[in-house]
Amino acid sequence: MRDRLLSRGIRPVVADSVAVARIIFGLIIAWGAIRFLARGWVDTLYLDPANHLTYASFEWVRPLPAPWMHLVVIAIAGLGLCMAAGYRHRLSSSAFLIAFTYTELIEASLYLNHYWFLTLMAVTQLLLPVQHRWSLDARAGRVRASSTVPVMAVWVLRAQLAVVYLFAGLAKLNPDWLLHAQPLELWFADRADEPLIGSVLSQPTSAYVASWAAALFDLTIVGWLLWRRTTRWAYLALVVFHLATGWLFQIGLFHWVMILMTLVFFEPDWPRRWLGRFPGSRQSTRPFRRATPAAAPLAIRRPMLLALGFFAVVQVVLPLRHFAYPSNVRWSEEGYYLSWRVMLTDKAGLVTYRVTDPSSERSWEAGPELVLEDWQQSHAATRPDLIVASAKLIAEHYADAGLTDVEVRADAWVSFNGGRAERLVDPTIDLASVDRGLSAKSWILDEPQR
Repeated sequence: MRDRLLSRGIRPVVADSVAVARIIFGLIIAWGAIRFLARGWVDTLYLDPANHLTYASFEWVRPLPAPWMHLVVIAIAGLGLCMAAGYRHRLSSSAFLIAFTYTELIEASLYLNHYWFLTLMAVTQLLLPVQHRWSLDARAGRVRASSTVPVMAVWVLRAQLAVVYLFAGLAKLNPDWLLHAQPLELWFADRADEPLIGSVLSQPTSAYVASWAAALFDLTIVGWLLWRRTTRWAYLALVVFHLATGWLFQIGLFHWVMILMTLVFFEPDWPRRWLGRFPGSRQSTRPFRRATPAAAPLAIRRPMLLALGFFAVVQVVLPLRHFAYPSNVRWSEEGYYLSWRVMLTDKAGLVTYRVTDPSSERSWEAGPELVLEDWQQSHAATRPDLIVASAKLIAEHYADAGLTDVEVRADAWVSFNGGRAERLVDPTIDLASVDRGLSAKSWILDEPQR
């Protein structure tokens, strides 16, 4: 059975779609980095804040001073172009993966699912033979030019996209989303004054229809894309879905990432077939016909196969790890990161901290503005891990002032999906001394009954 699957996995297919996926991915990276620079986000998000909300175990990650932090983002843009062009592809992919991961570890409040997706796609670019077609490496002879790749390369890229949709759909199978249309009902109400579509969004049934439609879309779209009879129609539905969500919710580049990368679900030779339909197609498809087929099909080596297998296991375990915790992940966010829980909750919160100096028995209140910027505070008020990170920053602030052993407790109130505000963390616990590790957090209070 294993040999049969392996023989099917290494069957050669046209390399066009894999090469185009590499080009699209590289251009998206370059586009995103240039956009980041142009909007001044290197300064406002990395350099201006006096403190950063870090991930557990990565408290040591700090932004580089100017202009080095700018140069890191400029390098990411350049590495994206190198990947698109297939120039020193493995080196470019590795350098991008390191640089991009570093930037994402600086500030936990900036976490987005599509950043995690780009990280995973960078790993696939590193492991798969995507640089043998339409690349400077192939033209220069650094890799063997080939018009084919093992079909496994196509399926790995498809599987990477399927993971996003499948787990996003499974996460929507909860009572709030399906039975109460939350948080879409709240978000639609906020957009009721939108021209043309506002009157539709304000209808009582609109949020329910959208909630069920989104769940069905995420759970079934991969199947429709894989069925050759429905691939075109499924892709059209996908484009409409992502353009609509991108317009309504302003989610950055994620909708473009998914629209463009999902082209890999078409037949592997789709680029030459599509270009062949345009006037002057003989000229436009000439580069597609220029590549020299390899003397023998490309192979994916055993170490790469093992790495891909481990990579697959990790991607299944990470989204499901929240089941190892007794709490509801949507409330406690234990197991939230890297789990494709895309836009599932609406939280509004307010937190104040009580600082106690045991040596003098003095106690006073401190607000998060003592250590955080406004945009950081909005995230730190509703996420338990960031409430703890803030408490530790406050303790460090007073330690710098000579009070080395202060205790910091939080009074955090959070409204979850439009419900009444409830306490999120135990106000009697000194959060400056708690462990931020992977174990269950007893200081997070139980989800309120609604």
